[in-house]
Amino acid sequence: MNTTGNKYGGRTKGTPNKLTSKIKDKLSSIISEAIDSLEIETMSKSERLKLIQLGLPYIVTKPQIEEPQQEEQKFQIEIIDRLGKYKNKTTNQDNKELKRLSRQIK
Repeated sequence: MNTTGNKYGGRTKGTPNKLTSKIKDKLSSIISEAIDSLEIETMSKSERLKLIQLGLPYIVTKPQIEEPQQEEQKFQIEIIDRLGKYKNKTTNQDNKELKRLSRQIK
């Protein structure tokens, strides 16, 4: 089993599947012959409506539902500096410690 994530062998990207195209062609000819053999004039109204109902999705595409665009929401972030009140304390303590250490070295 290939676990490298790379593709080796097989069809190259973009090459149509031969079997799928053969099946589509065959089905297309069968359906075309079946439609040509229908005698629409002899059908009842309900049979004709059913035929239209079944064939319509293959002729007319369904409309795509668009996602409503969301309005751009702006917000403001306020940064509160809670460490500011401790900054001077820490600096003063550090300075005292540095002075003490420098005296010991001398």
